[in-house]
Amino acid sequence: MSLNPRKKERPLIELFLSEYDDGAYRGCALDWLEDHQESAVEVLATSACGQTLAIEHTLIQPFTGEKLDSHRFVKAFSRIEQDETLIVPERDIEIGIPVGVLPTGLNWDAIGDDVQSWIAIHRQSLPEGISRHTCIVASSSKSGSFPLKVQALVTSMPGTPGVCRIARYSVPENLVEEVARALRTKLPKLVKTPAHKRILLLERDQIFPSVLSIYAEIVKLEGAFPELRQIDEIWFANTAGLATGQYVGFWLIDRQGVVAILNFKGGMLTSDRDDRVASLLNQTR
Repeated sequence: MSLNPRKKERPLIELFLSEYDDGAYRGCALDWLEDHQESAVEVLATSACGQTLAIEHTLIQPFTGEKLDSHRFVKAFSRIEQDETLIVPERDIEIGIPVGVLPTGLNWDAIGDDVQSWIAIHRQSLPEGISRHTCIVASSSKSGSFPLKVQALVTSMPGTPGVCRIARYSVPENLVEEVARALRTKLPKLVKTPAHKRILLLERDQIFPSVLSIYAEIVKLEGAFPELRQIDEIWFANTAGLATGQYVGFWLIDRQGVVAILNFKGGMLTSDRDDRVASLLNQTR
């Protein structure tokens, strides 16, 4: 009998391994250590050439009050991800809306329309990286319009069809506690597992917090968790769009920012980017 009955993360891990390292672990041998060892990592994967990869997964929980804010957010902005006219080829566009910004009593659908129109106008000119903008919304409201601060995260993705997503930003006060909890419970398992490489896989199944916000908290906690030095890679799994659009994105982040991306839709790889490979090629020229 399994020592850990919660296994819903396994298809996610298997999807990740199907394209990780240019497919080096596709069809690899999987030893689900948590099935027969107490306090073990989820899986030890062994490639055809004998390389071992230890993966520990955890879910970063949403902030307090997320359900109410999520209801308003989805009602106002979910249509944006369904609008394919907002997509710019070879660009990953994520528009962030501050948490708690939608007040009671306003027409959230109208606010969503205003933001959708703003993206349609500005999507081509948004600069790469993180930028902040002001969008005037609720102009038809009896109480009058108000400026909505939005954050755009644009990532160049050559050779891909592009994607436009909506998210929330503004770090909640308890995010650092949630990240610390994850590191406290997961890092010891990884560190004690013999493997050629160790990966911490952090899942975000809500549209907030952003992966960059989570990574920023990890950096702040490095002094309290020296085990981080023994972790080779920290990947983020974005499953917020899994139920509605069959979208799953895996992002590798380090101090340089987002350095590798694996995006899937319906279980099929839609984009694969690895800036580390490009950097190595430039160094050898």
